[in-house]
Amino acid sequence: MSKRKIIIILVIVTILLCATSLVTCVYQRADMKTDMSVGIPKFDPANSPIVLFDAGHNNFHGIHTTFEPFATLLKNDGVTIKEHEGLINEIALKNTDLFIIANATASEDKVSGLKGAFTESEINAVTDWIRNGGSLLLIADHDPFGSAASDLATAMGVGMTNVWTVDTLRLNPEIGRNTWLEYTQENSGLGQHSILQADSPNSAIKRVITFTGQSLSFDSTWISILQLSHSAQNYYTRADAKIASDDPSTYFVVPTQSQLIARKYGDGRIIIAGEAAMFTAQEARVFLKTFHVGFNYQGYDNKKFVLNIIHWLLFEFD
Repeated sequence: MSKRKIIIILVIVTILLCATSLVTCVYQRADMKTDMSVGIPKFDPANSPIVLFDAGHNNFHGIHTTFEPFATLLKNDGVTIKEHEGLINEIALKNTDLFIIANATASEDKVSGLKGAFTESEINAVTDWIRNGGSLLLIADHDPFGSAASDLATAMGVGMTNVWTVDTLRLNPEIGRNTWLEYTQENSGLGQHSILQADSPNSAIKRVITFTGQSLSFDSTWISILQLSHSAQNYYTRADAKIASDDPSTYFVVPTQSQLIARKYGDGRIIIAGEAAMFTAQEARVFLKTFHVGFNYQGYDNKKFVLNIIHWLLFEFD
């Protein structure tokens, strides 16, 4: 049998296997082989802060699935992290230092179709709790996660676009992915905030990468940390974003928006992010190609960035 025929047979077999078992050929899972260690833990586990992770709103990410590396990193830093299922209320947030929501999805309304993930009473409970000293990390990716969290974000003065963001001045040609954006000191993508300098030279942030997300609009009460450039564009579909279509009907420009913002809110603190994968470590596979997505992607400071974000939200520095 010729070499060419062997190659053709192998390709056909691969296609058939993928057709019958997409789980094998296309997946997104936690990368538990990545480095999740913390050299000098910030917190004493015997008296550690309590971090509550939302698991009550059809969340795409969970601390026992794709966000397990994130949860493990926090545990290695001395943090106590727990899941919360069900509605958010005053009782649920009691004795909690930090509440994290990652890619909640909307519920189905039989009359009007999809609606936001959070009820008015939940939104009021969260905002009141923050004003009284709690901290919130709200993570909401591209469609459909932006629309699901939009009402909660709006209550805090932030707009979510629920689309796919491309920024030609935040692209790394060596990576070759239009929706993977890098923020560096050199490209002016990193804003001015203590999270980027943190509390020691070893924790200073120089390079952050995001992996396909949306953009955020905000007012002057917020500080932009991952700032998009004047060339940023939001595409209505992922397919158009992937090729960076030049058809003006496929996108709108967002020159003043951001992918991660922070503010103090009453006695509490908030960070809102328009991209989720940067917080964890995942292994993604599309047929024959496997790649890293998250703080396991080499050459960036995402791991330190995640720890700095958590430390700031837990009032470890101003």
